[in-house]
Amino acid sequence: MKRVAFFMQGGSNGWLGGISYIRNLLTAICSNDARQIEPVLFVNPKLDCATLDGMPAIEIIRTPLAVSKHPARLASKIFYDVVKCDLMLEVLLRKHQIDALSHSYITGINSRVASIGWIPDFQHTRMPQYFSKDELRRRNRGFRRKIDGCHRIVLSSYDAKRDFEAFAPDAIDKSRVLQFVSCLDNRSSVLSRKQLYDRFNIDRPYFHLPNQFWAHKNHAVVIDALSILKSRGVNVLVIATGKTIDYRDPLHFESLIARAKQLGVHENFRVLGIVSLDELQSLMLNSIALINPSNFEGWSTTVEESKSLGLSIVLSDIPVHVEQAPPMARYFKAGSAEDLADKMAAAAHEYDPSVAKQARGLARENLPERIRKFGRVFEEIAVGAIMDLKR
Repeated sequence: MKRVAFFMQGGSNGWLGGISYIRNLLTAICSNDARQIEPVLFVNPKLDCATLDGMPAIEIIRTPLAVSKHPARLASKIFYDVVKCDLMLEVLLRKHQIDALSHSYITGINSRVASIGWIPDFQHTRMPQYFSKDELRRRNRGFRRKIDGCHRIVLSSYDAKRDFEAFAPDAIDKSRVLQFVSCLDNRSSVLSRKQLYDRFNIDRPYFHLPNQFWAHKNHAVVIDALSILKSRGVNVLVIATGKTIDYRDPLHFESLIARAKQLGVHENFRVLGIVSLDELQSLMLNSIALINPSNFEGWSTTVEESKSLGLSIVLSDIPVHVEQAPPMARYFKAGSAEDLADKMAAAAHEYDPSVAKQARGLARENLPERIRKFGRVFEEIAVGAIMDLKR
């Protein structure tokens, strides 16, 4: 069996979407009893146990090389620039009999360990206004370094593959599309509606918006839609969860809350911030529908969670959302608060608990095979990269 390694350095202060992605992928790999690969997770020695919540029972190795700014990691990068092989990383991986490193660092084209790079999206090329000139240069260099140093590049969507082809047409043969599947299901630890309402002081049906508060996620259009609905006499509640910090715009969250207050809908837009995995899933399952108003995604975790849990979702009509094709979707014109208000009103009016229960049951039946397929597609990518390197 081939051993495929992954690295995780961050915890609750890191990119939550990335942690969720790795959790889903590892679960999918382990779901196939006849699999040809065995995942191994290398983590920051100080990584909190809560970050590993929901991870499958796999081998976990703690190492300082999982910390990007650790002196050993910085020295390792210097070696890479000289010999096109990360020697310290190579020693660690070969010590643990690793055949491929995926979704993590770059082993290099001269390495004996296959390297599978992951590029979630090309947001910086599509929306450069959200990045400084220095960050645009760093991202371009970093992407090119990853493309040149990896044996395969995994992309999360065909939308991202089109961007990849424009960015690096010379390397298109390295690219593979891996559309991830959320592994959330109806776990026994999910809170009941009463427990949920009591814990978060919820007094009426609500929509759930589980996106981090980054500017491109476009929470502002939801606030504007709430104002429109209020002017129509429709009193709708939206509960938002996720990190409230956008490093590119530290005042972004404050400006959103100020806007909600200015429009008189701050009581209709409740922010809970970061919640536990069980609480997150409970909020999703008890909502009228999820909302994803984002102007850009690589492959939306929120949309995938709606598919796996069998939930209705109101989402922007950007290309990747259309590609994801959730079965219980209401699309609104991206950026249009008026259209979003119409779709939210329709979702609230047409919500039927019995229909929602049937949809959740069907999703639960289909989920295991969707997860196994996700794992099999990745396995094909990983084994292919390993075999090519050995030829």
